[in-house]
Amino acid sequence: MAETAAKLPTWYRVLATIVGLMAIVSAVIVLADPVLAVWLLIFILAFGLLFMGMDRLVIGISGQPLGWVGPMGPPNPSAPTVGTTVSTSVPKP
Repeated sequence: MAETAAKLPTWYRVLATIVGLMAIVSAVIVLADPVLAVWLLIFILAFGLLFMGMDRLVIGISGQPLGWVGPMGPPNPSAPTVGTTVSTSVPKP
Protein backbone atom coordinates (compact mmCIF):
# COMPACT_ATOMS: atom_id res chain seq x y z
CA MET A 1 0.00 0.00 0.00
CA ALA A 2 1.37 3.36 -0.96
CA GLU A 3 0.47 6.17 1.38
CA THR A 4 0.52 9.71 0.10
CA ALA A 5 1.48 12.48 2.46
CA ALA A 6 -0.84 15.44 2.76
CA LYS A 7 0.51 18.42 0.83
CA LEU A 8 0.63 21.78 2.57
CA PRO A 9 -1.19 24.72 0.97
CA THR A 10 0.88 26.84 -1.41
CA TRP A 11 0.52 30.01 0.67
CA TYR A 12 1.88 28.17 3.71
CA ARG A 13 4.87 26.82 1.81
CA VAL A 14 5.67 30.28 0.43
CA LEU A 15 5.38 31.82 3.90
CA ALA A 16 7.59 29.11 5.42
CA THR A 17 10.20 29.69 2.70
CA ILE A 18 10.21 33.46 3.29
CA VAL A 19 10.54 33.03 7.06
CA GLY A 20 13.36 30.53 6.56
CA LEU A 21 15.22 32.93 4.28
CA MET A 22 14.76 35.74 6.79
CA ALA A 23 16.20 33.50 9.52
CA ILE A 24 19.27 32.69 7.41
CA VAL A 25 19.84 36.36 6.52
CA SER A 26 19.43 37.31 10.20
CA ALA A 27 21.99 34.66 11.20
CA VAL A 28 24.49 36.03 8.68
CA ILE A 29 23.94 39.58 9.99
CA VAL A 30 24.45 38.44 13.58
CA LEU A 31 27.66 36.62 12.68
CA ALA A 32 28.96 39.54 10.61
CA ASP A 33 28.33 42.35 13.09
CA PRO A 34 27.39 41.76 16.75
CA VAL A 35 26.28 45.40 17.14
CA LEU A 36 23.68 44.89 14.44
CA ALA A 37 22.64 41.73 16.29
CA VAL A 38 21.44 43.85 19.21
CA TRP A 39 19.36 46.06 16.93
CA LEU A 40 18.00 43.03 15.09
CA LEU A 41 16.98 41.46 18.40
CA ILE A 42 15.23 44.66 19.47
CA PHE A 43 13.45 44.84 16.09
CA ILE A 44 12.27 41.21 16.24
CA LEU A 45 11.11 41.52 19.85
CA ALA A 46 9.25 44.76 19.11
CA PHE A 47 7.31 43.22 16.24
CA GLY A 48 6.64 40.04 18.19
CA LEU A 49 5.25 42.02 21.13
CA LEU A 50 3.23 44.22 18.77
CA PHE A 51 1.54 41.25 17.08
CA MET A 52 1.01 39.44 20.37
CA GLY A 53 -0.58 42.57 21.84
CA MET A 54 -2.91 42.96 18.85
CA ASP A 55 -3.86 39.28 19.10
CA ARG A 56 -4.63 39.53 22.81
CA LEU A 57 -6.62 42.72 22.25
CA VAL A 58 -8.77 41.01 19.61
CA ILE A 59 -9.28 37.99 21.88
CA GLY A 60 -10.18 40.23 24.81
CA ILE A 61 -12.71 42.25 22.82
CA SER A 62 -14.30 39.44 20.81
CA GLY A 63 -13.89 36.55 23.23
CA GLN A 64 -12.87 34.32 20.31
CA PRO A 65 -9.31 33.41 19.26
CA LEU A 66 -8.21 34.15 15.73
CA GLY A 67 -8.27 31.19 13.35
CA TRP A 68 -4.50 30.94 13.08
CA VAL A 69 -4.06 31.05 16.85
CA GLY A 70 -6.84 28.81 18.08
CA PRO A 71 -7.97 25.40 16.93
CA MET A 72 -8.44 25.10 13.21
CA GLY A 73 -11.61 23.89 11.58
CA PRO A 74 -15.24 24.04 12.64
CA PRO A 75 -15.98 23.90 16.35
CA ASN A 76 -16.92 20.60 17.93
CA PRO A 77 -20.60 20.87 18.92
CA SER A 78 -20.23 18.21 21.61
CA ALA A 79 -17.29 19.97 23.30
CA PRO A 80 -18.12 22.00 26.41
CA THR A 81 -17.98 25.76 25.96
CA VAL A 82 -16.41 28.26 28.30
CA GLY A 83 -18.55 28.85 31.36
CA THR A 84 -20.32 25.49 31.32
CA THR A 85 -19.80 22.89 34.01
CA VAL A 86 -18.87 19.37 33.17
CA SER A 87 -20.05 16.60 35.47
CA THR A 88 -17.13 14.56 36.75
CA SER A 89 -19.06 12.39 39.15
CA VAL A 90 -18.69 8.66 38.85
CA PRO A 91 -21.94 6.71 38.70
CA LYS A 92 -22.50 4.35 41.60
CA PRO A 93 -22.68 0.64 40.73
